[in-house]
Amino acid sequence: MGYLPAPVAEDLLQDLNDAQREAVLHDDGPLLVLAGAGSGKTRVIVHRIARLVRDRGVVPWHVLAVTFTNKAAGEMRERLERLLGPLARELWVQTFHAFGARFLRREAARAGLSPSFAIYDDDDQLRLVKGLLSELGLDEGEGLTPRQVLSQIDRWKNQALRAAEVKVAGLDPEAARTKEVYHRYEQALARAGAVDFGDLLLRPVRLLEEDAALRARWAGRFRYLLVDEFQDTNPVQYRLLQLLTGPRRNVCVVGDDDQAIYRWRGADVSNILGFDGDFPGTKVVKLEQNYRSTRTILDAAHAVISRARRRRDKRLWTESGAGAPLALLVGEDEHAEAERIARAVAAERGRGTSGDEIAVLYRTNAQSRPLEAAMRAARIPYVIVRGTSFYERAEVRDAAAYLRLALSPASDLDLERVVNRPPRGIGDKTVERLRAHAAARGLPLVEAVAERDAVAELKPAARRALAEFHALVTGLAADVPALDAGVAVQEVLKRSGMLARLEEEHTDEAVERAENLAELVAAAREFDESIAGEPPPGDPEEVRPPPLARFLEQIALLGEADAATPEGRVALMTLHAAKGLEFEAVFLAGMEDGTLPYERPWADQTASERDESLDEERRLCYVGMTRAKRRLTISLARRRIGYGENGPSYRNMEPSRFLRDLPPELFGDAVAREVRAREAARAAPVARPPTIRRLPGALEGEPHIELDGDELSQPAAPAPRARPAAPRGEPTVDYSFDQRGDAGAAAFSRGERVAHASLGEGVVLACDAGGADAKATVRFASAGDKRVLARFLRRAF
Repeated sequence: MGYLPAPVAEDLLQDLNDAQREAVLHDDGPLLVLAGAGSGKTRVIVHRIARLVRDRGVVPWHVLAVTFTNKAAGEMRERLERLLGPLARELWVQTFHAFGARFLRREAARAGLSPSFAIYDDDDQLRLVKGLLSELGLDEGEGLTPRQVLSQIDRWKNQALRAAEVKVAGLDPEAARTKEVYHRYEQALARAGAVDFGDLLLRPVRLLEEDAALRARWAGRFRYLLVDEFQDTNPVQYRLLQLLTGPRRNVCVVGDDDQAIYRWRGADVSNILGFDGDFPGTKVVKLEQNYRSTRTILDAAHAVISRARRRRDKRLWTESGAGAPLALLVGEDEHAEAERIARAVAAERGRGTSGDEIAVLYRTNAQSRPLEAAMRAARIPYVIVRGTSFYERAEVRDAAAYLRLALSPASDLDLERVVNRPPRGIGDKTVERLRAHAAARGLPLVEAVAERDAVAELKPAARRALAEFHALVTGLAADVPALDAGVAVQEVLKRSGMLARLEEEHTDEAVERAENLAELVAAAREFDESIAGEPPPGDPEEVRPPPLARFLEQIALLGEADAATPEGRVALMTLHAAKGLEFEAVFLAGMEDGTLPYERPWADQTASERDESLDEERRLCYVGMTRAKRRLTISLARRRIGYGENGPSYRNMEPSRFLRDLPPELFGDAVAREVRAREAARAAPVARPPTIRRLPGALEGEPHIELDGDELSQPAAPAPRARPAAPRGEPTVDYSFDQRGDAGAAAFSRGERVAHASLGEGVVLACDAGGADAKATVRFASAGDKRVLARFLRRAF
């Protein structure tokens, strides 16, 4: 029976293209929407949900939509509220992990949990694993680090494996030790009544698999399931989806296999490639019209991704024009590359582009260091987009540990964190004796504190301090859980003595920490305001936890993709972090073989594994390119610092194979003509010495390309010679010797290696702005420092 359907909005299907409309209007049965970058997939999901509720009268809480970031889920909810009004609040629209937490709170009794269970984040998990390694005597000399162990545990959980189900080879002692840590890790979480991120997915899967009645109830509950970013699902997420779908099979998955870039997190691109095989009768709809980027950018992205070995056939197109040609920057090393990027970013800002509409993307975090230095030198405001650092600050984590301890006093991890914060005379030796007593009796630490008089070798002062701490914890547990989040945070800060201690210190650092705690209070109050006046849920089965538990869950589930870019600041981030974002201008740095595609020389891979790795690198490149709306600049370095057997040293870098995939025409007509002229020169019977010449046609202040190759030795003509187009395929474009610069930039950069016909090779110390009479100061290996005309120098490689 329908749920009070609202009048159908006149514009529900307006402004949708044919493919989008087809996806929105699909009725029952499995649906796979292949949504290319910038193709309006969120609009399709939102309008499909709105149609189900409005047109077809589906009860809102019978619809489940899951995605991967809080930001994406929030955007969906906002759009749905505009279309459905208050009904939208009854929909289940959230991340996979938030759904798992909500499921477990409903099924807490079956899961053996308190409805207010704590969620351990990455830092909590690392501290727990570190303690377990120490208990087992594996913290020294065993070759295991807490991060390695936790990564393996996470991989096992992504594969839906409990510790008892993990199979390890008999000759793999490291895996056997890691399995033992996993077993103890599970026991520690159970004692604390806590879960980690992996449990938010694994535990619902196991409850549904092992309880047929529960599975039937939940599968019957959701009449329609929708999954965004389906290409990023891992095995346990896919299994959860299958268990929730039930016999109706009304599941719609939306994703793009060309953007599957999280294999290192356990994501399996086979989920989207094989979906219609797992769900026979699936309707497949392709969203190929792009509303974000220019045709040039889309053509470049397709040239790279079309060579992937495993992908579904599709090609993005746009009604927009070709737009600006691609730009290319090349530096002598990573520092020169960064300087050129900074100059080009400054020119982009000079054209009126806001800083927060500019992004510099790179493959690895290590690449950010020279980029940051160049941005600072150029006085360009920037931000490193890495995550939500506020909640990672020590004093904020301390306050959160007190709050969680109030909800779950059995959480050993939280108790150990705050037992002596602020200092109250409970030292490491005391904690060790408490831990030993708790282990011998099979008790959580809080019970060992309660039995302090029975703990051997404790001094009277320690027992008194423990008595005061126990009174604090029990008082918080009795009074705090039912309070509003803002009041609860204030109570914890007051009773724990955290604020009083900071006020006593009278240091700038203490003031900053106190301000952070005040900000935590403000965040909790804002949360209270956001849920104030919530009507009772229409879903009769819905049980809402108290505000404090909901607030702690919200901050625990914040992810790196949820951080906002400060207004006006240029964003520096990895390609992984850029997923789902868009910018007017994008700089894709480090386009060299070994950097992008990234190569792991230590990796022992089979041929098929290498092919899969290269495919994923292509997808990363594709994601980076399709973040750009109007302008895309590619950059690379001729050499880059690396570590070898003899320590750090420079190694020569080859241009990325992905650059060779790009048709020269995408860099502009002048480049295409130049490439064809070079190919003609190569084919000529007479060998010609190489020269460098600058292509005409660059806009004022805009980067442009220089090519070094087999051109004629005479001065370049104003326009390169044309010849018939080269055959399609892999045009021979020797980008390794390209160089970019502003019209008024120096002919050579400080630190570049150059050669002179009579003076030999040297290093540039300084150089005038470009022009026929520009001069450079060069330190020659044989002749010392000399001032020479720049036009008599050539770059030495």
